[in-house]
Amino acid sequence: MMPPKKTSPSPKGSPGPSRAAQPGRGPQPAAAAAPLIKRPVPPASVAKAKEAFRHFTVSKFAGRAVPSNHVPAGQRPADVQQQVISRHIDQLKDAPLATRAMTIALPEATIKKVFPSLDAKTRTIDLGEVLRTIQQYMGGTEFYASGNPTLNRLAIQSQVQQIMDTVKQDAKQ
Repeated sequence: MMPPKKTSPSPKGSPGPSRAAQPGRGPQPAAAAAPLIKRPVPPASVAKAKEAFRHFTVSKFAGRAVPSNHVPAGQRPADVQQQVISRHIDQLKDAPLATRAMTIALPEATIKKVFPSLDAKTRTIDLGEVLRTIQQYMGGTEFYASGNPTLNRLAIQSQVQQIMDTVKQDAKQ
């Protein structure tokens, strides 16, 4: 057995070893807390608390209707998504023409060459021509329109129509 290591004496004024470090002593029970004095709650505090919690609810949508894209329990997200997309397309159909527009900034000579369906009086171009031109200059990437389901659906419908037209032309030849 080895003799215990000798340590230097602690300087004066420094605390000695803690009580928890002393052998044979475990944690001491906490002193009993003083008994609480029970007194009635002031009526003003009760009224203030009732007012603060009058409209309280644990609902995620407290005080307002659920958002249009909320999926209720038991319903399929795909069904709700289709309803939302259809509702937005219906709103787009009913919207005035001034809000259904796209600005194309090209020199006038280029616009006439690229978009032969340009009607200068009504300032309109066939949507199919616009989508074909966009696809022509995409350089092998897909056309993404994130954030607006209506634009996504229109882009997909245009692509499907082009595929169908290509298949019909191939069948005729």
